[in-house]
Amino acid sequence: MVFSIGTKVRLIYTGDEGVVEELLEHGLIAVRLNDGEVIPVGADALERSSEVAASRVKAKFVPGKKKVESLPLQPLPIDNQYTVLKPQGLQLAFDPVFRADGSTDYYRIYLINDTQLNFLYQLGLHLDKRGVWNTQGRLGPRTMIEAGSLQYSELNNSAEVHIENWRLLPDGKGTGGKLTRILKLKPTQFFKKITTAPYLNRQVYLYQLFTPKEMTEKQASPKQLPPKESLKDYTSRETQNKSGGSQWFNLQEMPHEVWEMAAFKNEIDLHIQSLVDDPAAVPRKQILSTQLYHFERFMQDAIRIGVDRVFVIHGIGEGKLREAVETRLRAMSEVKSFKNEYHARYGYGATEVLF
Repeated sequence: MVFSIGTKVRLIYTGDEGVVEELLEHGLIAVRLNDGEVIPVGADALERSSEVAASRVKAKFVPGKKKVESLPLQPLPIDNQYTVLKPQGLQLAFDPVFRADGSTDYYRIYLINDTQLNFLYQLGLHLDKRGVWNTQGRLGPRTMIEAGSLQYSELNNSAEVHIENWRLLPDGKGTGGKLTRILKLKPTQFFKKITTAPYLNRQVYLYQLFTPKEMTEKQASPKQLPPKESLKDYTSRETQNKSGGSQWFNLQEMPHEVWEMAAFKNEIDLHIQSLVDDPAAVPRKQILSTQLYHFERFMQDAIRIGVDRVFVIHGIGEGKLREAVETRLRAMSEVKSFKNEYHARYGYGATEVLF
């Protein structure tokens, strides 16, 4: 079906209506929805609206909307019906962030786990068969994490998301079998994946990576020690890793690191009652120094283990502890960035640190 600018159309898969605003490349059409949002849609996902004849619709200029940032994460109720009754497994959500003119600037990538399972993951973005970035960490049950971003223009660069997943066993001392997937993002299919994502509670482009059945059927493989290697091979491997070689590695080949990362809690509560057995025994003038001592130890462990992010809970109060923490973070060369923004779990009382 051929569409022209100004044609009133309906999205077949969602029922939303709008007007064709621009004809894009690769068979995509920019549609301005009735609420003012502009989204790219494949021509095969559109049909002419029956309400107004196409010949009577004239193109008109609609002022661009102000930049819309991604909304704060919604708190997750314990009795969430979706989570309890119908978990979908491990999912990948692409949450659009818009420019001032209403066009899509980039997508925030969220890794979502709506099951009761704990697991380790490695996730990376490839463009034109070349790795751009990768990240790794632990994702707990019924939660999600912002894992990266994808520019709108990068959808045309043979974008692929590579994901590896290991389920943590109940005893916390090992992992189940590895699950892997390469998700190829084809524009004509990508824009058909729009649906409401759990926990985000808004429409995003959502992919299911692994079902709950797939995540539980992979049982732990027999424990095997890595093969012995010569000093020459070991030195060569370590030199390559430290000289900018690929950071993508097999966690199962390093069981000690896997277990240590699995046991590591990526948050620390700096309220004095959470740090010492008897808070009343700590003199008032020593509270801040005690909090910073525990903060420094926690950060050293996080850097040594190699986690990609942590949360430092400092509360709101007068802001003295938060300011002291930020001063320390600015002095740490291992810290890539940090931010104190609203979070569904911590509100404004925690700082997220990226390494």
